[in-house]
Amino acid sequence: MPARDVFVEVGGVFIRWLKKTFRRPAFVFFSLVQPIVWFLLFTQAFQSIANIPGFKEITGTDSYLTFFSAAVIIQTIIASAMQSGMGMVTDIESGYMDKMRVAPIHRFTILLGKLMSDGVRILLQTIIILVLAVALGVTFATGIGGVALLLVIAVAFGIAWSGISTFIALTTRNSEATLMISLLTTFPLLFLSTAVMPRTLLPSWVQDVATYNPITYVADVLHDLIITGFDWATFAYAALVTAVVGAVTLSATTAMFRRAVSI
Repeated sequence: MPARDVFVEVGGVFIRWLKKTFRRPAFVFFSLVQPIVWFLLFTQAFQSIANIPGFKEITGTDSYLTFFSAAVIIQTIIASAMQSGMGMVTDIESGYMDKMRVAPIHRFTILLGKLMSDGVRILLQTIIILVLAVALGVTFATGIGGVALLLVIAVAFGIAWSGISTFIALTTRNSEATLMISLLTTFPLLFLSTAVMPRTLLPSWVQDVATYNPITYVADVLHDLIITGFDWATFAYAALVTAVVGAVTLSATTAMFRRAVSI
């Protein structure tokens, strides 16, 4: 299997998905509305959380807006990852996937090109959120290097998490079911993590759940990059958790995709 053929095939699928994304700018815009609302309304409504005794000592900041920035970034990543499954359902329902099944290309390049386009979309949307955060007064303790590392984490975790949505899409082959199941299996985890509230201020049972919640480890490293500075131990935990999530979700998605294209 010549490497050039693989690159050409992956590149073709990748460019095709990017074109689909940019041909629907309204869809991209409205996918950013929710995190913007969270930034502008949620943080204003709950800004008094920062007045809780010990909040600054626990988090390293006296601004709930700054602390909550990690939650908005993660919410953006999760929402963008969910779009992966929705796009797959669209291809199945339109019959495009049937055309890909009979095309003279390697099957794995279809999924690989799709995942690469997901990564680019997640990167662009995260950058927009970071620009908005800076405009609202959020500063990054780790500077440009920390922002770059944050973007790497966002893309890696987003691709790993997109495996959930894509797996659901390939299993249900229904857009409504994909959206509903994705929402029910992802967004509750955001509030059962340390993204929205410091661990010590959470109820004891939520703290227990947060310990086994992969979003917690990503939230912790984002809080460090934004508020306190580099902590390589926290980064190592986040990288390990992301790798494990990706191994599980993408392996399941690959198996389901092979089954889908072979039917």
